[in-house]
This record gives sequence, structure tokens and C-alpha cells, in this order.
Amino acid sequence: MSMSHRRRMGAAKQEGIALLTILVMVALATILAASIAKRQSNTAEGTAYLMRQNQSLLYAKSAEVFFAELLKDDAENAGDVDFLQENWAKPMPAFPVDDGYVSGVLEDQSGKFNLNSLLKADGTVNENSKKWFEKILVKAGLPAQLSEAAIDWQDVDDEQTGSMGAESGYYRGLQNASMPPNARFHDVEELKQLRGFEDGKYKLIAPYVSALPSNETTVNINTAPAFILASIDEKLDAHAVQQLLDKKNAALEKFNNAAELWEAEPFTSVSAENKAIVGDLLGVKSNYFKAKIEIELSGRKRQFTSELVRKDKEVYVAYRSMAPFN
Repeated sequence: MSMSHRRRMGAAKQEGIALLTILVMVALATILAASIAKRQSNTAEGTAYLMRQNQSLLYAKSAEVFFAELLKDDAENAGDVDFLQENWAKPMPAFPVDDGYVSGVLEDQSGKFNLNSLLKADGTVNENSKKWFEKILVKAGLPAQLSEAAIDWQDVDDEQTGSMGAESGYYRGLQNASMPPNARFHDVEELKQLRGFEDGKYKLIAPYVSALPSNETTVNINTAPAFILASIDEKLDAHAVQQLLDKKNAALEKFNNAAELWEAEPFTSVSAENKAIVGDLLGVKSNYFKAKIEIELSGRKRQFTSELVRKDKEVYVAYRSMAPFN
């Protein structure tokens, strides 16, 4: 092979390497440019998301203030009886905002059975509350003895209450189980962790119970579900109770006290024993509410929940959550 031929081959090889190097550099530049563009796009989307999130929080707090003002106005001007025909109980209509809307509703938690009423302030069992809770359990198709598990979950000792009670020894033997906090319930969702309420059984009573920050509460008979009122006595039928409630709501009527409940059909058939059990547990006043607020911005929905407590004609927020409620 001649010298000139070898030189031409070497030059061609160098040109090939140079071309390959250029192609690699162009490819790298293209990838880098695409990466930068994507990062800028993600940053813009992330910034927009954070802006929408902040806007949603502000709108949610505005709705929260709106509901708090409704409750304060009700306390100042609407007397000492709360019922479902008052302004606070009406859903907040969808209020238009930039690129979306705000809506919400107040749910009365005082119309439900308070799980924390199972124990008195001194930590001893409230026997009447326990008996009523057992009636609720049976009405829902669950064993009455599950009240023992609910008591053990919140009492301060580590002694099993009864055959269906459960303290740390029981839960320690389960996989991934939570230990009893030996404190009051903070959320109804805790029920799913209790003995006997697993595998979705807690859902049978979840709509009818609450976890209020006090054990000295009463159930508002004007806002209670028919199921709760029907659980007072075995002879009561939930459908008949619902008919009574519908009739009173349609006529804009309310119970002014618990005594009026026993005078209305079908409650005239309630036994003296069962009246005595729930006597101190019934009322007509509500002080605990859940504001369920929905925000839609740019076609995306967000939900917020605020636990509101009314005391001495003032309203404060006990808890906020960004977890979806649907």
C-alpha cells in the first residue's frame, strides 16, 4: 500500500471520527435542550399547582369563616334550639371565583352518638351511654359486646373490660395492629382498628357516631338520623321514625325539649326503662359541626374538612383536614 493511499485512509478515518463526534455532540445538545425544556415545563406546572393549592386553601378558609359566622349568628339570634331548617343547615351554593367555584355544607356532629361519651370525666364507664351504644350496635347488625372494645380503646388501664374487650395484649398479637391509645377517640375512622370492627364492619355504624372532644355531650334529637332515634327502643321502626322527622321538617317544626319526643308517635311506645337510659343523653342543642368544603379551580377539585366547635357564642376550629371526604 502506497504512502499516499494510507494518508487518504487516515484522513477519511479522522473525518469519520470528527463526524461521529459532531453527531454525538448534537445528540447531547438536543437531549440537554429537551431536558431543560421539560424541567422548565415541570417547574411551570409545579408553580401553577402550588398557586392553585394556595388559592384553594385561601378559598377554603374563607368558606370556613362564612360557616363560623352563620353559627355565631344562630347562637345570638335563633334561641337555644337547633334544627335542620335553620340557615346554618342549608348547603352553601356554589360561589363563583376565578376559574372555578367554592361550595360547602355544615354537618351537625351533635346529632350522632359520641363515642367519647362511653366514659365519664373521671374515667369510669358511663353505663347508660354504654347501654345505648349497645342498642345502636345491635340495630346495625353487630354484637352488643363490641362496646367493650370501644371502652378498652380509650380507658387508661390495660385490663380487658369483658369477653369482647381488647387491650394491648390482644393487639400486640396481630400483624400491623395499632396499640390502644388509652385516650379518647379523635376520629371515627379509628373504629376500623378495633377488635370486631375490622374488615369494613365499622362502616355499619360510622355514619351514626362521632368523636367529639368532650365526653359530656347530648344527642340533638332535631338533627339525629332516624336510625339513631330508632335505636332507643327495640320496638321502634326506623322507617316510621323517618316519616315523623320528614313531617316535622316539612312543617318547619322542631322538638323544643326531649319530653316532646315521647309525646310523638311512634315514641309513645318507648318503655320507661329505655327512656331512663337515654334521658340524660338527649338534647336539642348543637355545638359540634363539620364543614365539608369543595373547591374547583382550572377543572381540578379539592376537598377540605374543618371541625368547628361553638362555645359561649364563639366558634373556633378544632381540626382541619385536606383528605377527600367523598
